[in-house]
Amino acid sequence: MFGNIENMISQVTGGQVDPQQLEQAASEHVSEMDSGELANHLQNAADTANQNGNPQVAQDLMNMVQQHRVDPDSLKNAAVQYLRDNPGVLSHFAPPFAQGILSKVL
Repeated sequence: MFGNIENMISQVTGGQVDPQQLEQAASEHVSEMDSGELANHLQNAADTANQNGNPQVAQDLMNMVQQHRVDPDSLKNAAVQYLRDNPGVLSHFAPPFAQGILSKVL
């Protein structure tokens, strides 16, 4: 399963998916969850990014949670924009989260 997700992420980061499609898929996926659940996904992804030697990504994700936690729509919008602009960050998310987005574009 994880290898399949890695392949899907490489397709997205390799330019095989239009960023607008990725944005739409991410928007649909995060709209289905409450902000607490999304914040947990972002925090877990930040932990994984930090463990994988990507402290800037970890910091970006934690800042996002801290800055937008009080406004659920703002948190969702920030997450969607970050995923659109940085599709490789999906590799730091739990497989079900990443697959929920990638399955909509691939």
